Amino acid sequence: MMDDDFFKLPRLYIDGVLGADQTTPLSAEQAHYFKTVLRRQDGDHVRIFNGRDGEWLSTLDQLGKKGGLAVAEKQIKQQPAATPNVHLFFAPIKKARMDWLVEKSIELGATDLHPVITQNTEIRDIKTERLQQQMMEAAEQCERLDLPRLHDAIKFNELSKNLPANTTGLACLERGDTVDLITRLNAIPPTNGLAVLIGPEGGFTKEEAASLARQEAWLATSLGPRILRCETAVCTALSAIMLKRI
Repeated sequence: MMDDDFFKLPRLYIDGVLGADQTTPLSAEQAHYFKTVLRRQDGDHVRIFNGRDGEWLSTLDQLGKKGGLAVAEKQIKQQPAATPNVHLFFAPIKKARMDWLVEKSIELGATDLHPVITQNTEIRDIKTERLQQQMMEAAEQCERLDLPRLHDAIKFNELSKNLPANTTGLACLERGDTVDLITRLNAIPPTNGLAVLIGPEGGFTKEEAASLARQEAWLATSLGPRILRCETAVCTALSAIMLKRI
């Protein structure tokens, strides 16, 4: 098999150790996906990764209704060195747009997702299991070798204490005394982690915006002259960070 052919193979995240000749069990759902949806059979090749041991060319075996096996043959991608994390703090939005926001944030490099409940947040019941599944599928599709993390929802007044150490917070505000995102990014050391805060539909309240302006942990940041929808703001901020840190 030529190297280029590897990347045409199905790709799957698994929660297990990977190494030469290592056998990894597949769940019933994973086996069903390979056998019934993709029409794969025993002996076919797939790619698997676990977020720790790189990506491995593997062979399917014993596919059945109750599960199956993936036998690792050789490593085709090494696990990259750890890079500073990119945390996305965001107010949850309605279902279809939320799905899109989660998918694109993973494609654009967010390592940690933090739902934030603000005064104007519409959706307060977070479907954790569903979001985690979407994040995993997005990581599989976009060739990431790490699996982003979903954190518990927090209240607006808990933002500062949930900002990790050695991480610069960028609060994206629609109005007020702000500095543009590119200027902010140019002033932040590349070794620092980054956190982006995106507000809800309708924006932050005056009280919330004033609170953010008083917090040293969060820098008031502009994404430009237009009012962006929540998911557009997420993509704008994460795209700039990704291009800056390539």
